[in-house]
Amino acid sequence: MTQSATQEDLVQHTLNQTWDLFKNDFVLWVVAGLVMIIVTIASLGILSGPMTVGYIQLIERRRMGQPGSVTDIFDGFSHFGVSLIASILIGLGVFIGMFLFILPGVLFGLSMAFTFQAIAIHHEGATSAMGKSFELIKDNLALAAVFLVIVLVLSGIGGAVVFGTLVTMPFTMLLMTLAYHGLNERSA
Repeated sequence: MTQSATQEDLVQHTLNQTWDLFKNDFVLWVVAGLVMIIVTIASLGILSGPMTVGYIQLIERRRMGQPGSVTDIFDGFSHFGVSLIASILIGLGVFIGMFLFILPGVLFGLSMAFTFQAIAIHHEGATSAMGKSFELIKDNLALAAVFLVIVLVLSGIGGAVVFGTLVTMPFTMLLMTLAYHGLNERSA
């Protein structure tokens, strides 16, 4: 009972904190997300890693009460090499896993869900960030599954509605970053 209550409290606290951050800076999150999407598409995905890292760094600034602006997402370019390598390795892992009856690719992709948070927040290298993501999810499987299901459902809804991704993508980025902190604290 205590374990279950603690898990529910973490999920509830993380969702509440995500909503507070999201509604307080709604325009910032949406515009930064739009810029991130445009740059990622224009670069044919090559810049998705650095833009994701920059977005997470912006989340970190606002989470700590520091000022932030849309241009802060370009700070992720300070981790260009690491985030590009992580993107390539995750993409290859998912691609190879998809050839192994699809499920291994999906599981590998889900197990890498916190890779860019580890790069942005703890300045991990590509493979160590991937390992940290895997360990964090393995050690907190039930909670991580709850967060991942929420993200997948919101992403599905966002993709089904015209311009819905402009709202759901920033919210899910906030949620995963705050979940990363919560799961790390729980694992410590």
